[in-house]
Amino acid sequence: MTLELLARRGTFEIMRQRIAEGKLFYLDPASDWEGFEFLYILRGVLVLKDDDQDVSLTVGDYLHHRGLDERAYFRVEKEVEILMVASPPTFHLMREETQGIMALARSVEEKDPATEGHCHRLERLSLHTGERLDLSGDDLVALSDAAYLHDVGKVKVPEGILNKRGALDEAEREEIERHPAYGVEIIAGRRSLGAAAELVAAHHEWFDGTGYPKGLEGEEIPLGARIIAVVDAFDAMVTDRPYRPAMDLERARRELERCSGTQFDPRVVKAFLEVLDNE
Repeated sequence: MTLELLARRGTFEIMRQRIAEGKLFYLDPASDWEGFEFLYILRGVLVLKDDDQDVSLTVGDYLHHRGLDERAYFRVEKEVEILMVASPPTFHLMREETQGIMALARSVEEKDPATEGHCHRLERLSLHTGERLDLSGDDLVALSDAAYLHDVGKVKVPEGILNKRGALDEAEREEIERHPAYGVEIIAGRRSLGAAAELVAAHHEWFDGTGYPKGLEGEEIPLGARIIAVVDAFDAMVTDRPYRPAMDLERARRELERCSGTQFDPRVVKAFLEVLDNE
């Protein structure tokens, strides 16, 4: 996700924003807001999520408003480039928010090279699974943020542990298992990521109650965290890691099914496998 300021005139700013495929974002309502926003699609496909029917916006389509009655949600169907005109100025606020989130995720991939691209894949597949399970609105936004930032706590874990080729000893495993709590510490201070922090905290809980850090069980685990757990495990299995080569897709599918009801929520496994079939 990149954001450029093209021009500023008085209270108006003209910006260009590129957003990767699979991303979810929203425009907030503001009953006392007297500004104006105009979005024009330069490239790609953007889907306006609506309770009745989703609306696809493609090259040449646009929308504008002078204050929304309720939050409007968008999913990037195909990487988009958007021309934006806004008043009052919003560039610095938007840049701080987007760059902050991107920097957090990149910091993990830079420290743990084996996870390159993992955050983006997890976000995209988690959102598709969440939609199949009828999540919408703020729940999907929280899932999107949490999936992208689920491993951010690993920046506090020593590289020697993250990249160790052999088996971890007990102390090393305990340190790895602290990364959900570390992640919450890092992102909980950001107001927009409060709901995501709850999912990050619980994404290593097991459906049968034997996971960590709290030993939550079944419906006690937020649905978003149960989704991330399944997608995270699958992506880890089909990716080369320092301690083992990647599995083939069919073996990874069988492993999810084998662990359905113990490590994973069976309903989530079923929905995720349907997403894979459609992919």
